[in-house]
Amino acid sequence: MGLNWAEHTVEIQAPIETCFAAIIDYETFPSWQSAVVDTEVLDWDDKGRGKRVRLFIDAKIRKVDYTLDYSYAEPERIEWDFVEGNGINGADGHYLFEDLGGDRTRATYKLGLEVGIPLPGPVARRAHKSTLKASVEDLKKEAERRADSSANARKGDPSTKREAKLAEKAGIGKATATAVPPATDRTAEWLAEDGSGSIAELPAHLIGRTASVGRRVAGEGARTARDVTEGAASAGFGVARRAIRAGQGAAGAVTARLRGLTRDR
Repeated sequence: MGLNWAEHTVEIQAPIETCFAAIIDYETFPSWQSAVVDTEVLDWDDKGRGKRVRLFIDAKIRKVDYTLDYSYAEPERIEWDFVEGNGINGADGHYLFEDLGGDRTRATYKLGLEVGIPLPGPVARRAHKSTLKASVEDLKKEAERRADSSANARKGDPSTKREAKLAEKAGIGKATATAVPPATDRTAEWLAEDGSGSIAELPAHLIGRTASVGRRVAGEGARTARDVTEGAASAGFGVARRAIRAGQGAAGAVTARLRGLTRDR
């Protein structure tokens, strides 16, 4: 019978990398590829991309499934070899992506199928072309959705604003030079003229104060997480990043001060 070939091309308002990332995100196919009922990644390549993938397809005339071995020339080309199938005796083809500039991509899907069930030729060809076209149009919608989502994040979408509000509530702002109290004031208190403190005890004193601050920040972060559900994960990561930067600044200031005190003594 041989392979029945079909091809469809669209232009997508999204970078080529976004298009490529979407079409190899096999495990998400059921949520945005209208013909895909389920997928199963059986093996991965050394870059973490699906190597052998089983796809369950609603081909309109009946449901079929088949397993493909994928190979990549990222981000321009995806090819596959047919392994086995139920209702499909063979599959060959490729996805091509062409960078058009200005965050635009031309995508071409070419697929040859040999069905394993008796069907009139015209019926098989119509079903094949319809399913293939829908697949490419679904990719266009998904890639443009991902591109829009990424653009909104860069512009400061609501989730980013929520992160800033949560950081403010936790008492953690942007890491600046004034965010960390100068070590000299507290050091002077510790190394009082009456001899109540000593340089040998200073590190333990500073470590104790740092641990206390850390516990306070952690407690406030936990309370904030309990108060917020939507966007809690992304906000938590943002707060943690700022806390780490602030901690690094404090550690640098303490280290510099200790070195200066050691030289003075």
